[in-house]
Amino acid sequence: MKRKMYALIVCLLVLLTACNQETTDSDGLENKKSDTVTEATSQVEYEMPNDLIRSDSTVIDDSKTKSIITSQESYQIGTYIKISIYADKEVPSSLFDELFYTIDQYEKKISTSILSSEISAVNKSAGIEPVVVSDGLWELLQKGISYGQVSQGKFDITIEPLVELWGIGSDHARIPSEEEIQKAIALIDYKQVVFDEADHSVFLPDEGMGIDLGAIAKGFIADELKEIIIARGYEHAIINLGGNVLTVGHKPNSDTWSVGVRDPQGGQTDILGVLYLKDNSIVSSGVYERFFEEEGVRYHHILNPFTGYPEQNHLQAISIISEKSIDGDGLSTSLFVMGLNDGYTYASTRDDIEVLFITDDNKIYYTEGLKDIFMLTSTLYEEVGRYVE
Repeated sequence: MKRKMYALIVCLLVLLTACNQETTDSDGLENKKSDTVTEATSQVEYEMPNDLIRSDSTVIDDSKTKSIITSQESYQIGTYIKISIYADKEVPSSLFDELFYTIDQYEKKISTSILSSEISAVNKSAGIEPVVVSDGLWELLQKGISYGQVSQGKFDITIEPLVELWGIGSDHARIPSEEEIQKAIALIDYKQVVFDEADHSVFLPDEGMGIDLGAIAKGFIADELKEIIIARGYEHAIINLGGNVLTVGHKPNSDTWSVGVRDPQGGQTDILGVLYLKDNSIVSSGVYERFFEEEGVRYHHILNPFTGYPEQNHLQAISIISEKSIDGDGLSTSLFVMGLNDGYTYASTRDDIEVLFITDDNKIYYTEGLKDIFMLTSTLYEEVGRYVE
């Protein structure tokens, strides 16, 4: 599992490096706040967990972008992470301390695999009593509910019983019985969650209910990291949380960053095209991410809360381009379960997102705004563009 996620990150980073070599030099990066940033971040010490897997800084004096690129990597929230910041001098390690500490603190709130997490406390108290949660988790839960409303329940944060039942991506993945699936489905309904605004408490009314925020957690955290980077005075960066790519500003020597779109049928480092992004996010969901196979059938991790099974609707993958990474996270799952027709129809009603769909007959459809910022590079796919039923 870790090897698969790492390979995905490598794919994106290799492409970014290649694009850096091809673009034209500009006047360079201005970052007049960097001296202040160094002083501000060095005054705070963050207690990092002893078991954190984290690299030292890699510092590159990049002539193409006329920037000093400072990068660090870690393994957190179940995925490999790389953050690269472009400035006029090396970024102090204390800023990366703050970023990785922030990830660690959110993981301790939202991970269902951490028994002491806030969300685990909510799940353990299902049918018993409400649990008061922190402001950050409260905000994330509210966002999760909003995606449930948008998708009419096709995205549902109370899907935890079904996720646990299938165990896809774990060492206990299996095909549940129909009886088990129906019991799990009966416990899924985001509309039943009781929220108390006064004390920020959350209550699951039925024993056995559970919340799983895995489908939106990375996007939420990526947005928080971007806010920190900007608040510390930096204007150009790439945040990569296991394939959730969030850009800060534009690439210093170009109007855009170039980010590869994973080929769902290729190897883990293969891409089918390039998206040109500026100060926004790309999040993809597909049948290639987490899955197991039995008797020639692939069972992937995108579960339909109504059928109880991995969604099978002729989509291989979907990518959402949005300003906020959390929107890409929530909507990539929602629109995948909706399918091409309903998903495209919904996407066309919003002016704050663009969507790319890859079907199992190797056709690529996308909303109007991607026409000028997507370039197909693979000969195995047909670029259709606008979808018409």
